Amino acid sequence: MTLNNTPEDPAILSALENLSGAWNWGRLPRLLTITHRPPQPAVPTTLAGGVGSQTAADLLNHWIDQCRRHRGLVDVQRDLGVDAVGVAFETGDRHVLYAMDRSGVEYLVEGQRSSTTRSATGTNLGGDALGDLADQLAELTWRLAGWAAPAAGARIRDMWPKPGLVDLDDDELHDRYATNAEHSVRLLTVSSIDGLAAMNGTSAPLSGPGDQRVYQMVKRDADLVLIGAGTVRAEQYGPTMLTSLQVARRRSMGLAPYPTIAVVSRSLDLDLTGPLFQHHRGRHVPPRPIIVAPAATMPTVDPALAERVDLVAAGETDVDLALAVQKLRSLGHHRLVCEGGPYLAGKMARAGLLDEICMTITPQLLAVPGPRITAPSGTVPAGDDWQLHRSLLDERGNLFLRYTRLPNA
Repeated sequence: MTLNNTPEDPAILSALENLSGAWNWGRLPRLLTITHRPPQPAVPTTLAGGVGSQTAADLLNHWIDQCRRHRGLVDVQRDLGVDAVGVAFETGDRHVLYAMDRSGVEYLVEGQRSSTTRSATGTNLGGDALGDLADQLAELTWRLAGWAAPAAGARIRDMWPKPGLVDLDDDELHDRYATNAEHSVRLLTVSSIDGLAAMNGTSAPLSGPGDQRVYQMVKRDADLVLIGAGTVRAEQYGPTMLTSLQVARRRSMGLAPYPTIAVVSRSLDLDLTGPLFQHHRGRHVPPRPIIVAPAATMPTVDPALAERVDLVAAGETDVDLALAVQKLRSLGHHRLVCEGGPYLAGKMARAGLLDEICMTITPQLLAVPGPRITAPSGTVPAGDDWQLHRSLLDERGNLFLRYTRLPNA
């Protein structure tokens, strides 16, 4: 289970403890929805009990199936203000109340048959204590409770093709960026009003809460994230750790828990102490990164690097990006997101490899030297034409533009 910085809600844990104190032995598994609305700190409601099975896992499976079939059930539960979903069940000589809230934080209360004492925790539990039950509960939680409210400054609304005044939740925002293409390459980028794409080698000064929200949403749908070695060095780049709910969302779409990260490097000059190359622990961990490099550099690969990454050769003395994309797709990576910096973006554009551009224009006028979203890589302009597919706006004035490439005439 990946870490989540959201602190546990004592009201949810208190509600579970109260339920635990009233547990009657021999009861069938119960599914609970828990709301937190002051002045009543927490109201647990029994949604169902013992449906089709005597086990908690099958009870969760039943309601996941109901949610997948009937969107109306999901809407009703969200209208009731569900903040967490839990399941209560017996196993051996103990009873367990296990819940998860809309930030992915887990809650566990355990009681013994022979004792009135019970233990309670409210944090990301980690490990495999409850195994696949956590994954089932995570999917059910985001379906019934929805996502946590966005951070301050990150509320987003539609602008075009249809303006809207409703703040988009993560499922609605996902719909705005969803693609049905079996194979796609998206460029994910940010720019100031006057066209600056980075300051001091990094795009961080241009980013904000709304941009980060869109940025994570687009990456979350990817099989693979393609990035340049220069960006890895400049930004100390590493995998974006996902919550259990975000992992469940990916898995429900048939994706791996995490996208793979592929680094394009001509020289293999990479810092193995950086976050991208560290080992991760938890129920779901990011896969080994891929390094895409020219064949001429392969004989010089550091054995320590070879132990931590998978290597893909594309091109002889320089990286052949078209061949690289072809080889990555042969490995099962069909939805690619490129966030590799201006140099890589320019090379991808000139090679005609981009299908979409997901661009943020931030309301800053910087008037300092710096790169554009694509670095020049030739003397003849790239020949593709683009059309606006959608635009959105956040409360701080960041404009989000989604362009799709027009077919060549």
